[in-house]
Parts: sequence; structure tokens; C-alpha cells
Amino acid sequence: MRVAVIIPTWKARPWLARQLAALATQQLRPAAVVVIDSSSPDGSAELARRLGCRVEVIPQSEFDHGGSRNRGAALACAAVADVEALCFLTQDALPESSRFLAELVAPIADGRAAAAYARQLPYPGASPIEAFVRGWNYPAEPELRDAAALATRGVRACFFSNVASAVARADFQAVGGFPERTVMNEDMVLCARLLRAGRRVAYAAAAEVRHSHDYALRQHLARYLDIGAFFSRFGDLVPAGGAGGEGQRLVRALVLHLQRSGHAELVPRALAESAAKLLGWQLGRRERWLPGWFKRRVGMHGAFWARDGRQEGAP
Repeated sequence: MRVAVIIPTWKARPWLARQLAALATQQLRPAAVVVIDSSSPDGSAELARRLGCRVEVIPQSEFDHGGSRNRGAALACAAVADVEALCFLTQDALPESSRFLAELVAPIADGRAAAAYARQLPYPGASPIEAFVRGWNYPAEPELRDAAALATRGVRACFFSNVASAVARADFQAVGGFPERTVMNEDMVLCARLLRAGRRVAYAAAAEVRHSHDYALRQHLARYLDIGAFFSRFGDLVPAGGAGGEGQRLVRALVLHLQRSGHAELVPRALAESAAKLLGWQLGRRERWLPGWFKRRVGMHGAFWARDGRQEGAP
């Protein structure tokens, strides 16, 4: 299968060389690697060029999670006329083995699904909290979903991650790709579009990448403000039903895990992180009434809020 890889980058030098080396050793070699760099000051674009990538540099102010990936997809399709699948990676996702790309596109290649996303394993040294959450969201068992999940699975029906994902080119283009302007969760929009168009989506658990973040409380609040804002704007397409119950189940399971695994001292931290997420979520769900300056300062994606066209404070 002819696969092109698209990687948006910003200050990516700490990861880029290792990531591209891992892609170069894949049993299924990428037909092209396209990097969309947001004018990184650390030489990310120059490094990517030296390592054989096709690179386009855009102003940082123009980056958008959906629009920039669409741009990379268009460049990939222009560079490789017969490309059959598009693989999207974040700059800090490290393929775990030489089988990663083949396993990721396998459900697409054999016709089971139009798109697939990979399993995320925590980096060595990740906190016990972060390691548990990765395992909760990315278990060892694969999964295949169709449109019926929209009625039964709530928010989990559209769970999908562009940390490491792949989509058939024809299906990507048929549903219009990613939204051109969104603060985040462009991957969930694509998943919802595919499911609503009658396509199936796979969780390819055998395709593994290393990826994790140990966020500060302030970062958890910022990220979940943006997540809540996303659902306030795309709730008609991506169902938010069940998000509260899913969060509660995760917190209960996490606290029990920490107590049983000898990390009871981390329970207060886990509860504080959960509270920060909940506060951010509640603020984000009401973002249409929040002033623009607040979203720029508190949200994780300040550049998005700086150019957001919605009138400040307007419903």
C-alpha cells in the first residue's frame, strides 16, 4: 500500500531525528514524508529537509489542527499521485517497532475500515497517573466501529487520535477531510464524518507508538477548556453524551489502581488533576460567553483564540 506520512511540527528537534529514523526502518516504507512546520525557531524545518522530508513552512499564527493537516494531505497527494492512504503523526509520537506502519494501515488495506488509529504507550519515566490513563484509553484489544456506535457509545464512538492515525485517501477526500478551523479534536470530527458516511473506523492496537505527557495542573485546565469549547461548537456532529460518566469511571479506577499499586500518595494529585479537567471542561462548554482575552490567556491554544472570529462574549 502506498502511504504518505504527514507531520505538523513546532520546535520538533528533540524528537524529529528519532521519529524519522524509525519511519525509515519501517517494513512498509512511506512513499513520502511531508512536514508542515509552523516557523519553528530551532531549525526543525531545515533538519526535516536534510533528512529527506518534503517541507512547507507556514507562519505560526496560521497553524490550525485541521486546516494545517489538510494542507499536508494535499501536498502529499500532489507529491505521490498514486498514494492510497494518509498517515498523520504528531512530532512526539515514536513508532515502537518496524511493523508500526504496516499494522496501522492493515485494516484499511484489507477493507475492514476507512481509517485507523494506533495504540499509545507511555514513555519510560511517565508518572503512574499518566501511564494508567494511557492504558485506559489505549488498551491491548483492537476494535472496529461503525455508525451504530453513534447511538450506543456516546462520546467514545468518535474517539480517534491523530497522534498516530491513518485514513484511506479516497475516504478522506470523500468526507471533506478535517475541519478547516478548530481549536483541537479535528481527529474526532473526521471519525464522526466517516461513521456518518457509512464507513468503519478501527483501533489498530498492534500498531504502537510511544507518546505521553505529564501536564501541570494549569495545563490540564487549559487543555480541557479547549476540549469543552470544541464540543460546544461541534456537538451536533460529535456526540458529547456519556463524557461525564466516562470521566467518573476513569477517576474511580485510577484511584483504586494507585492505592493497590503502592502509589497512594499520588491520589491527591490525581484528584486535583481531575478537578482541573472538570473545571476546564465546564468553562469550555460555556466558551461563547467567555471574553476573548480570557480564552487567549487560559486556553492551551492561545493562537487559535487570538484569531477566532466569534465576537467576544456573544452567544
